[in-house]
Amino acid sequence: MRILLLLLFIGAFQFFFGQNLIDKEGRKQGEWKKYWDKSNTALQYEGAFVNDKPVGQFWYYYPTSEVRAIIEHISENQSFVTYYFKNREVMSEGMYLHQKRDSIWINYNNAGLTLSMENFKNGKLEGKKVTFYIQNQIENGEIKVLSESFYKDSLKSGPYVERFSTGKIKLSGHYKLDQPLGVWRKYNTKGELVQLFRYKNGVKNGWVLNYNENQEVIHRDLYKNGELLSGEVKVKYLENCKSKGIDPND
Repeated sequence: MRILLLLLFIGAFQFFFGQNLIDKEGRKQGEWKKYWDKSNTALQYEGAFVNDKPVGQFWYYYPTSEVRAIIEHISENQSFVTYYFKNREVMSEGMYLHQKRDSIWINYNNAGLTLSMENFKNGKLEGKKVTFYIQNQIENGEIKVLSESFYKDSLKSGPYVERFSTGKIKLSGHYKLDQPLGVWRKYNTKGELVQLFRYKNGVKNGWVLNYNENQEVIHRDLYKNGELLSGEVKVKYLENCKSKGIDPND
């Protein structure tokens, strides 16, 4: 009701005084339009202000005139934003709080298919992010989870899971400060473990174990600080670990 009254006031104010007005206190009032160039033919945005505060809907445009974004001002500090591709398909949508992304945002491709859903706090990724398979949406309209990850201050931190389109786990592990860490596991479409490996400081470190369908180790590779060891270098490294009582996985 308050916004409606404000918009009615703007309409009346506009009728008598025109556009792009600044009052004697230097505050924007009424309807405002900004153009991309001096020819005033290609709008950059249009919307309304009351006492320098945006109210109602603001429309933003590409230089080629297509709608780029629509911002619905819900309150002084909160708004709902929809961004668009030039073909008018939604690119992303979600809330702003104090001019920063907040809570759940959903992202799409330019065909209108859902790419991901993510959480924000104070403009930074915070909490769970889910990505989705595109092919399933194309074929039968089903939204299937591709991956699940967690963020803190826009850095991956916490468990990570990647899935087959059937829902079974394909890959699992852990992130800390945007780097893979500790034990990671790969699975086949039957849910059977096919490989186990480790990360240290963001790179592979230690034994990489490959399994057959009976869950028996059939092959081993050894990494040290991201480098695959082989031949004499591998032999000497293992001898050194043994003599010093060091686990090659450390």
